[in-house]
Amino acid sequence: MGLTRQDIVCAGLRLLNDVGLNGLTLRLIAQELGVKAPALYWHMKNKQELLDEMATQMYADAMPGRVPEGTGEREALELASRAMRRMMLAYRDGAKVFSGTFMTDDSLLGDNPLLGRVEAGLEPYLAGRALFTVYSYVIGFTIEEQAVYPVPGQRDPRYDVTPTAWVFDEDVEGRFGDGLTMVLDGVFAWLDDKLAT
Repeated sequence: MGLTRQDIVCAGLRLLNDVGLNGLTLRLIAQELGVKAPALYWHMKNKQELLDEMATQMYADAMPGRVPEGTGEREALELASRAMRRMMLAYRDGAKVFSGTFMTDDSLLGDNPLLGRVEAGLEPYLAGRALFTVYSYVIGFTIEEQAVYPVPGQRDPRYDVTPTAWVFDEDVEGRFGDGLTMVLDGVFAWLDDKLAT
């Protein structure tokens, strides 16, 4: 059986934990798969296309299915945010891989958690802005988290001695949760205001 796009994506994800995003090359993936680098170009035009597929696979493997019936908008967004962070943390540089990529399988995106507000009269583009704000917080936080802890459980010692060390206290879960609460409070207050006008 010949080489497939899926083979390349899986090899890329396996290697990511060993070499990080900067060390991940198509040549290294080809070596891992026992083929010459040009063979990969039949399936992937460039590294960005590979990252798009890797991010899509990360999402497909880790994101939960549909939100349980009766889950409120805020809880649905919080659950999705926490799941997205866990998904990115499962890989070295996972947040950097996921950031700025194009999802190649729209079927993974699921239902809009703000659909009820749209049906109540909120302009769809405003719901999109709210979702993008939450999404941006989760990715940005996780990129910074993975800079402080480049290897899970191992804090970069530079963050212990800098004047900004107080920003990066050991309670990463608490920092993420507090920040997510602040973002969601702001997003839902903004949505309520928009829906009322």
